[in-house]
Amino acid sequence: MRRFGERQVVEGGRELWVYSGGEGSRDYVLVHGIGVSSLYYRPLAEVLAAHGRVHVVELPGFGKSLTPRRPLSIEDFAETAWEALDTLGIRDPVLIGHSMGAQVVVEMAIDRPSPRPIVLLGPTVNVRERTVPRQALRLTWDSIIEPFGVTPIVFGDYIRCGVPWYVRTLREMMRHRIEQRIPLVEAPILLMSGRRDPISPPSWLRTLAGLARSARTAVLDREAHVLMFRGAPEVARSIVQEADRAEEKA
Repeated sequence: MRRFGERQVVEGGRELWVYSGGEGSRDYVLVHGIGVSSLYYRPLAEVLAAHGRVHVVELPGFGKSLTPRRPLSIEDFAETAWEALDTLGIRDPVLIGHSMGAQVVVEMAIDRPSPRPIVLLGPTVNVRERTVPRQALRLTWDSIIEPFGVTPIVFGDYIRCGVPWYVRTLREMMRHRIEQRIPLVEAPILLMSGRRDPISPPSWLRTLAGLARSARTAVLDREAHVLMFRGAPEVARSIVQEADRAEEKA
């Protein structure tokens, strides 16, 4: 990632990589989804770096991070991410999660309440379609409609991740109930998706927003599930505005 430094962090035997760049008084932490790595976050990270310090977390078993010996729950991923951020001295960040990363961010926000907003991009798993076959169908369709450049990155990361770890993590992702956990989040929430997203459609955002204590929704008309790739400028603008709004209220 251009202009981003990388740091290896090992916490409790679990390895993470964190890619950091940018300057400013505010920290933004980006958490990726299942199977992938930091790579698809590059456009958003580089835009956000003009507004503060950006840290892209590569969770255990994904990207360059070594695969743990046992499966990790969504709660385990959240705990490990916080431990890594503590080690690096990153305090009170704006948390941003995409897909399964949104589930991790929800758990992180529950663990450590903060007035900073959290941002959930294409959050999983849609309660109306919580079966592996249905999710596989939606993922296949999404891979067809994503803009040029996204699918090679995602499937290249899937190959690096490997089927065994993907399947173990998928079980944990499907077990987690974001709709039951989001009411426990004290921070303001920004929910975003693409209007063409078959995995996390706008109707699912509205369901989650209705369950949250304080939530806003935003939908990008042209985008599918990986909305922050081509839509990086608009997503970044919404994130910064939400963070500014939360600071004004604090």
